[in-house]
Order: sequence, then C-alpha cells, then structure tokens
Amino acid sequence: MRMCTAFFIGLSSVIGLAGLVAWAPPAMPLRASAEAFVASLSERERAKCLRPLDATERTNWYFARGERAGLFLRDMDSETRAATLALVDGFLSAAGREQWRLIRVVEAINGRNEKAAGIAPPTYGDDLYAVHFFGAPSDRAWAFEIEGHHFVLHVAVTDGVATVTPVFTGSFPAEVAEGEDKGKRPLGAPVAVAFELARAFDDGQRAKACIMDKPPADVMWAVGADAKAPEPRGVARSEMNDAQKALVDRLLAEHAGLLDARVADAQLRAWRTKPGSELVFAFVGEPDLHKPHYYRLATEFFTIEYDSTNADASHVHCVWSDPTTNFGGDALRAHLKAEHGASNPTR
Repeated sequence: MRMCTAFFIGLSSVIGLAGLVAWAPPAMPLRASAEAFVASLSERERAKCLRPLDATERTNWYFARGERAGLFLRDMDSETRAATLALVDGFLSAAGREQWRLIRVVEAINGRNEKAAGIAPPTYGDDLYAVHFFGAPSDRAWAFEIEGHHFVLHVAVTDGVATVTPVFTGSFPAEVAEGEDKGKRPLGAPVAVAFELARAFDDGQRAKACIMDKPPADVMWAVGADAKAPEPRGVARSEMNDAQKALVDRLLAEHAGLLDARVADAQLRAWRTKPGSELVFAFVGEPDLHKPHYYRLATEFFTIEYDSTNADASHVHCVWSDPTTNFGGDALRAHLKAEHGASNPTR
C-alpha cells in the first residue's frame, strides 16, 4: 500500500498513528496529467466531456448501471483512454489503483456473462465509465469526474490542493469469481480490520456500536445525501482501549490510504485542524463475510461507510462523503463566486 511518511506524520498528530509506511515512485504531477488528458481529446471527445467549471453536471452523481452523460471509456481512442486512466491513477495510491483494477475485473466478468446470456445492450463492462472535465488545467481551479457502476470519483483542484469526495466503490459479487484474480476481494482489506475491531469489543461496546436494529439496505450517505451532515454515533475512539484504538486507526488508514498520499493529507485537513472532533465507529450485523454487516467511521466532518447486505451479503458498497469538501467544498465555492459570479455554485 502506498502511504507516504508525510501523510502519517500529519495523521499521527491527531490519532497517534505510527508505522505502515511504504515507498512508491511519485505519480505524474496532477496538473500535468490533466493537461495530457485534455490534449489527447479529439474534437468529438471534447464535445462529450469538456464543460465549464460552473456547469451543473459537476455536482450530479450516481453509481448504478446505465447510460449517463460524458465520454465513456468504451468510446475513447487508445491515446485518450490511456491518458484518462493515468489521470485517475494520479489521485489513487497503489492500493487504490489495485482496488479500481479489481472492480473493473468484476465488471468485465459480469459483462461476459451478460453477453453469453444474450443480454444487449450491455449493462456491465470494464469500459462503461464516463468522464467529464470542468474548466481547464491551467486555471486556478478545475475538476474531473469518472463515474460508472461501482466506481465514482469526483476530484476538485483549487490553488493546487486536490480534494476527492464524494467517492463511491463497490463490487458484485464481492469476490472475483474466475481468472487469475479469483478469490480477491476489491473492498476486502478495510472490512477485515473492521471485523477485527468489532470482535475486540466487550458486550457494552458492542451494544453501543450497534446503532440500528439491523444493517441498512444500502449505504446511507450516497446519492442524494452527499451534503448530509455526518452522524458520529457508536463507540468513540476515546472510549476504546489501546489495542482497539490501534485497530480503528488502522481502519481509517486503510480507507484514506486508497488515495494518493498528497490527496489524503489534504482530504483530512478539516478534521486534523479542529481539536475536539472525535472518530466514532459503528458496527451493525455479524463480523462474517457471509452474513449481512455494516460499519461506519465518522467525525463531525466526514463519513466513511461500508455495507454488505444484498444478494446474500455478496454485494458490497463503500462511500466517503464530506460536506465540507464535497465537489471542492468552500474553497471552490469561493473561487466560483469570485471568478464566475456564481451565487450558488455548488451544494
């Protein structure tokens, strides 16, 4: 997992996290990746995906299958597809890039199964992801999104600082069913830590962590709720023993560590700079991959949640929503108001 020292030093100042540092070659600078992407576009491709920064599409998102606006991977030439994947990779760590690859592996298998069953047009496929680019890479602020089934990434860059939220990932089935990746779980690493933490609780903590009678039908901070205030209910980190604190720290690191270290450091800045905000963990269901379960990490500023409740607990979803930074947050709103005269530029 790619987790640079700077990220963990910043994070450890709040939660005492230590270790887990690995090195990987630095990715291409984000602006350079964005410039390469835009330069790769043909006129047809530009018409499909380039939009002004204040376009309403920038704050629309959903993760279901189906047609959507934007330029699909399936419709790109090889140069643009390569530039698109490089741009997405620039916002992810090595672990995040592997998760994204495995999500597409699952989608490709489902697509082949659809084709064999005579289903057309396809609703599954590793190329059914659409992109938009808002503004220009040379501007003080720009944004990029890639959206499709079980992978949604919204990026905003203002004065060189990138935020990536909301983010949505998922997998159905939860485990790769065939091929050289058989048995791998795209969203498996964090849930293994969440199970370990849930099992480490005593009866009182377990009761407090169980904030609902049963796991919800889906994540609750996804489409339509991206501006919803976080709900830090459950067991607070301060109420945990040292071993449990280490586990909740690892769980946050697993999630944040899916993003490029430069991005992750900025992503958590609001929490780190506001003393008194506490990480809270909730767990509902059974710590068993084959039984319905749900967990949530939350502070006053962001929510990370995971559910595995549908299709006999083989359909998993995970979302990160942060109303302080969703779609660029206050920094991008201020830029749009000053530079574009937008009175209500984003949520």
